[in-house]
Amino acid sequence: MKVLITSFITLSTLINFAQVKLDPKDLKNLILISELYSKNTNAKGPEFAKSIDSLRTPILNHISDALIEVGKGEKTILTNKYLKRPDNEELYLWFVIREIHYNLVSKTKTKRPNLEVANEILAQNIDERWLLDNYYYRIHRGIAFLFNDTDLSKIDIDVEKLGFKNRTEKSIFYFNMMDALIGGRFKVLQMLKKNDKILEYSDKLPTFNGKKYFYYTDLDFEDFDWIGYEEKKSYSDVNIGNLYLIVIAQFNATSQLKSKSDSQEIYLNSILHEPKYFKFSNVKEDLQILFEKSK
Repeated sequence: MKVLITSFITLSTLINFAQVKLDPKDLKNLILISELYSKNTNAKGPEFAKSIDSLRTPILNHISDALIEVGKGEKTILTNKYLKRPDNEELYLWFVIREIHYNLVSKTKTKRPNLEVANEILAQNIDERWLLDNYYYRIHRGIAFLFNDTDLSKIDIDVEKLGFKNRTEKSIFYFNMMDALIGGRFKVLQMLKKNDKILEYSDKLPTFNGKKYFYYTDLDFEDFDWIGYEEKKSYSDVNIGNLYLIVIAQFNATSQLKSKSDSQEIYLNSILHEPKYFKFSNVKEDLQILFEKSK
């Protein structure tokens, strides 16, 4: 009986039991915001900002602010106003935005009325982890735009002060931040063998909890299925795997262009030196060999 009760409590912490009720105006405006977003996922331009601003209601204020902020691509996107964990009710509204967008752009599914999509999401029980991951994905373009031309090395992001409930939520946030900042960039730059540019971007990164990003290795959470655009994947496989690509790119560039002590700092303090995560990397055998030699 104790095992059954414990299992139910664990499940209850992961599944949010939806009780989101919107009045007709909030629901109508949320659908209109979703449609605007779907047409302009970069949230760019004064017309987009003006249109979003016109659809504000008290319950949609933060969503409106965040979408407008994404389009600006300014340092204010890294303030606690946007980085802290929203409450579950707001996370549901962001999930409505996601699902209406997918409904509008899907090439394999029959399009449905957006009102039907919105009501369905608001009535569903949705895993909080999916809700949280979706929020940070929706704002990640603003962070990416900002990092294009901005040195963020003086900024520290204290993950412990953003209202996360557990290690899983902190990891979800961290993965989204790293993907927004350098995930795609490092993959491209490594293919082009532009190690100098990899190091240039590395030097501009913000710190996390007072340390360089690669020091963050507290990623030992229970894996779960992640539902993307018409696909389901292991969350750890995708995100820890992507983090390995990032750290390996910087490690290789550092090994070639900087001192041995710099490359040792990365290796000894990152997931490159954490065997429990090797299974998520596409070069796990090489990592194991390197780890054995480092003992």
